[in-house]
Amino acid sequence: MKQVKIEKQVELIAESQGKERKIGLRWGMGLIFFIIGLIAYMDRANLSVVAKPMMDALNMNKVEFGLLSSLFYAGYCIAQIPGGMLAERFGSRKIIIIAITWWSAFTALTAASTSYVVLCIVRFLFGVGEGPMYPANAVFNSYWFQKHEKGRAASALLAGSFFGPVIAPGVSVAILLLFGWQGVFYSFAILGIGIGLVWFIVGRDKPELHPWISEKEKVLICENRSITGTVKKAAPWKLYLRNIQFWAVGIQYFVVIYMNTFFLTWLPTYLMEARNFSLKEMGVAASFPWLAICFTVLAGGALSDIILQRTNSRMKARGSLALIGFIFFIIGLYFAAYSTSPWMNVVWLTLALGALGLPIVTSWAIANDLGQEYAGSVSGWMNLWGSIGGITSPIICGWFAQEMGWNTTLLINIIPIGLAIFLWFIIKPDRPLISSEN
Repeated sequence: MKQVKIEKQVELIAESQGKERKIGLRWGMGLIFFIIGLIAYMDRANLSVVAKPMMDALNMNKVEFGLLSSLFYAGYCIAQIPGGMLAERFGSRKIIIIAITWWSAFTALTAASTSYVVLCIVRFLFGVGEGPMYPANAVFNSYWFQKHEKGRAASALLAGSFFGPVIAPGVSVAILLLFGWQGVFYSFAILGIGIGLVWFIVGRDKPELHPWISEKEKVLICENRSITGTVKKAAPWKLYLRNIQFWAVGIQYFVVIYMNTFFLTWLPTYLMEARNFSLKEMGVAASFPWLAICFTVLAGGALSDIILQRTNSRMKARGSLALIGFIFFIIGLYFAAYSTSPWMNVVWLTLALGALGLPIVTSWAIANDLGQEYAGSVSGWMNLWGSIGGITSPIICGWFAQEMGWNTTLLINIIPIGLAIFLWFIIKPDRPLISSEN
């Protein structure tokens, strides 16, 4: 009888901990990051939605317009590693507040720009503002989530980011028709300031510092997270740069974001030029691929964590999902190029971009897995390479589209995926970046 009571108590404790894993302040914070990512990516996506009237107003051609996205990623690129290191040193709360305020201000200044040269400077500085967001989020996740929750933690900000382009076309088109293309940027700047204020009130660097967290959740997180020490030391960059895994993580993410940026920059223009969608039809059609990637990021993060818990293998949990995503991306892009029906073309593009969500979310989970207390530096390195992909994609793809046509551009973009697939076999995510001997 006594044994039965003890077993019952153990079951109740386990059940309580299970609920705590699913429902808690950390997931509420994850929801805020979803909204931050939503607004941040809407700020990026609205540039592609207003492409035609903006190009007409400032007399830009496709290559010049593509340069605007490249300049954003140039600024975004140089802020990656410093952003991660600053978040490790001063905490994610301060760095994220500064980032949101900065990029919201330059979103508004985009509308106020009266010449192409000024616009180029503004978009570069806008990128600098958004740069620290993802590395700082990785630092936040290291302190706030358990080891087996990293996939879902990464998916919160990412899913919000990809839900932004789902609603940005429709919302931006509505604002565009009412207030012109400048009104689009002013509206999103106001939204950014609003979510920045929410984060200022609610955000904290660690669960130990938050006045709203329950004792049970705080203990659960602190006993099961990957952070091992409290002393703030610089990341071991010399050791990292001699590690082939470290380079492979970055270069494969270059390919991933190169592809993602192609969709972000050129999808609305492609649908109107190559598939003859009207402005209103494009606003609807362009949302489907982004809705798909939003879903796969959320589902992929959860599925990856489940596989990790059951197999204790990061290659199976992270690597296998990334490889599946790459394969379906190739299939989707190939059939999109040869589709004769405009709406079937949208279906295949939806499959392609949706599949890309799997390597995106698993890449961020791996950066957090391998980085641990240096997650900001490792994720900053990875996103630095992603930013280089973002810099080159708009210009290269814009040139291909202008000189060779849209279908050829789609097919050429399949080629780099083979490199990304190869690199995942080099990463071997179950092997740590630095051995315990170091």
